[in-house]
Amino acid sequence: MSDQTLYEEEALRRRVLDMNDDAEETLNPTTSLLGDTKEHYGSLAEDSVQNSDSDFDHKAEIEKLMSEGRPAWDPEEEEVIRRKLDYRLMTWVCAMFFSLQLVRNNIQNAISANFLIDANIPQNMYNLGQTVFLVFFILCEIPSQSLVRRFGAEIWLPILMTLWAIISMFQIFIKESLFFLFTRAIIGACGGGFVPGLTFYLTSFYKANELSMRFSWIWATQAVTSVISALLASGFVQMGGSLRGWQWLFLLEGALTAVIGISSFFMMPSLRHKVVSRVFTAREAAILRVRVVQDDPSKRNQQERVKFGRGSVLKSLTAVVGALTDRFLFPIFILGFVAFVPSQTANYYLTITLRQLGFTEIVTNLLTIPYAIISITMTVGFSKLSDRFGVRWVFCLISAIWVFTPQLLLEIIPDGSSRWLRFALITIILGYPYYHPILFSWISSNANNPDRRSLAFAIYSISVQCGNILAANVYRESDAPYYHRGNGILIGLNVLSMIIILAIRQYYVVENRRRDKLWEQLGQDEKDEYVKSSHDLGNRQLSFKLKL
Repeated sequence: MSDQTLYEEEALRRRVLDMNDDAEETLNPTTSLLGDTKEHYGSLAEDSVQNSDSDFDHKAEIEKLMSEGRPAWDPEEEEVIRRKLDYRLMTWVCAMFFSLQLVRNNIQNAISANFLIDANIPQNMYNLGQTVFLVFFILCEIPSQSLVRRFGAEIWLPILMTLWAIISMFQIFIKESLFFLFTRAIIGACGGGFVPGLTFYLTSFYKANELSMRFSWIWATQAVTSVISALLASGFVQMGGSLRGWQWLFLLEGALTAVIGISSFFMMPSLRHKVVSRVFTAREAAILRVRVVQDDPSKRNQQERVKFGRGSVLKSLTAVVGALTDRFLFPIFILGFVAFVPSQTANYYLTITLRQLGFTEIVTNLLTIPYAIISITMTVGFSKLSDRFGVRWVFCLISAIWVFTPQLLLEIIPDGSSRWLRFALITIILGYPYYHPILFSWISSNANNPDRRSLAFAIYSISVQCGNILAANVYRESDAPYYHRGNGILIGLNVLSMIIILAIRQYYVVENRRRDKLWEQLGQDEKDEYVKSSHDLGNRQLSFKLKL
């Protein structure tokens, strides 16, 4: 949708007012070029009435310039704002994701400190606990997104973080299996809706061509957390005193995540408030709000809180079904289920495979470092290129081919080949550009509705988690140590991923051509009327182009 389509109606209204009176005196202070001011800017309109030195003065100036077809800000000014946003928002978002990964992974480090033996947890009960964690993680994805829409991410996500931090600290009291299962269920439930909520929150601050790289920073944090958590654990488990090593681990890492969680109540910027963050001037805050809506008009109401009332459950279920059956997003959900199984399987079995190849425990741990460095570099780099060129499918396809090639070589090389060759091939597989952030960005660009975008993130995350379950069961003990049968399955899934990516691209191209043809058949008056009356259609609007 062009700027002219968005602003011509308001510009015409102002010209009529100019003919009768001075426009500066006549305009209502709550009038916005983008619609209702309170709808777009939260409490901004009310605050501006009380404080003349507020965003409102700058917002009005920006709107006036845009209505006249003149630039409201220059690229250099927007770049300064974006850098401040990265500094103020993304650094803290990465700290929040660090908190999640720390709590999710500390159970592995606790096991190495004899947690299962001291807490009287049998191996089968531990496996059940991990299953319970995953089940609650998946079940709470969608309900948590509804609460994000109700309370706002800046309120709900810190609540989740504080809860999982408290439960993490309470793990020091585990002495039997039932309490262990309880803690895994609560931590899984709290973590379930966190990632979709966090990504949805970021879409309110960044334009479509800025999201993939910012999402990649989040998943780069995941690899960094693995290194930091290992270093922290090595120190915590050596502490003496009245607690065992694994108890110190749960207590101190839980306390660290609690500090991050509580701080998040104050550190997360919010577009609902007049002062987005103290690092932004009033004019910068106004530009920050307007530029995202100008890029994607469907985000105009995204920060508004959705109230629960009579019929909310039925309405929510209808919305979930609508998101799940969205024919333009469903192919990406399927891709999310299939795409990461080959690499995730290699990740699950990396240390086991290296040990089976004869590497010592110390060498095995050191050999897990190279792929993490390669993956971080390639993931961030590919995501940045995806944003720069405004294309998703190409980089997804290249990433899938990246994994396919060494996977095929791993299957066809002789069983007696050098263990270093096998290590190199596995490292190349795991060092691929992880296109999970690009798929999140692809969904955001093609949702064209805040509620649909929120639920689609959750459904996509569920599909990826289901793929992870599949990945954990591809390699079987009877197939060890070279896993020929498992590798054959992974090669087939890789080929399927490439076919799905190409099919999505072609599907979108054909649909866009169909829409263009129908749109050209409409007269100008029909187009104007259609634009006004079709907001609820989301990504089914004829005037909306599906992003490739």
